[in-house]
Amino acid sequence: MQVITRRAFVIALGMLAVPLITVAQDKDDKEKKKEEKKKKAEDKKDEAKDKAEDAVDDKDKVVNGPGTDNSQDRRQDRRRDAAKK
Repeated sequence: MQVITRRAFVIALGMLAVPLITVAQDKDDKEKKKEEKKKKAEDKKDEAKDKAEDAVDDKDKVVNGPGTDNSQDRRQDRRRDAAKK
C-alpha cells in the first residue's frame, strides 16, 4: 500500500477547493443578478403606476374632458360642419 505524503494531500485538496470556490462565486453572482432584475422590474412597475396616476390627474385638468356636455356639443358641431362641406 502506498502512503500519500502530506504535500501531495495538500496539493490534492487545493486542486479540489479551487473549482468549488469558483462555483460558489458563480452562484453568488447569479443571485445578485436576479436581485437586480427584480429591483428593476419593481422600479418599472412603480414608474408605470406613477404615469397612470399622472394621466388621471391630467385628465381632470382638461377643460372639456370626454363625456362632458361641452365635448358633446363640440362633437355635434364638427359633425354639422362636416355635413355642410
